[in-house]
Amino acid sequence: MLDRRKKGFTLLELVTSILIVSILFVIGAALFSDMRVRADKIKCMANLRGLYAGTSLYCQEHGQWPQIETESLESDELFYCQEWIVALKPYGLTQINWICPAHQRMINDPDLSNPKNLRVDYLAMPFDDKLLTPYLWPKQPWFVERFTEHPDGGLIIYTNGQVATLREALRK
Repeated sequence: MLDRRKKGFTLLELVTSILIVSILFVIGAALFSDMRVRADKIKCMANLRGLYAGTSLYCQEHGQWPQIETESLESDELFYCQEWIVALKPYGLTQINWICPAHQRMINDPDLSNPKNLRVDYLAMPFDDKLLTPYLWPKQPWFVERFTEHPDGGLIIYTNGQVATLREALRK
């Protein structure tokens, strides 16, 4: 008698295996992409909370909101960025706290050590120099994200420290 055991795979088994691996790869890629979006949003929220904490400490120490001209944003964005970074640096905030990770990835990760790439991705709201002005209205934003790379739009942090998306803010 001849022993005719199969050696190797049939074409049907090979195609089925490739199909299953392809489906798993597509599902895994979608999950990885979703996790990256969530991680970016969490990091962005942490940046905003850091800016909130630093600005709160600044207000307690100086008795007022940092008085940085918003007009300089239109005429000289580099000056505006430097002023905010320098104002909050004593409170543990560095340039990286001002950068949204989603926007950084979107513009192909420019080198942040290069002074030409200096930027702030969160805009501070202007307040007068009175002691309690930044705390008067609970739904007054302190910082607003400049770009809308997150699925629900840019992020906002309010006077009470609550972070919301642009979509949530527009619903209210």
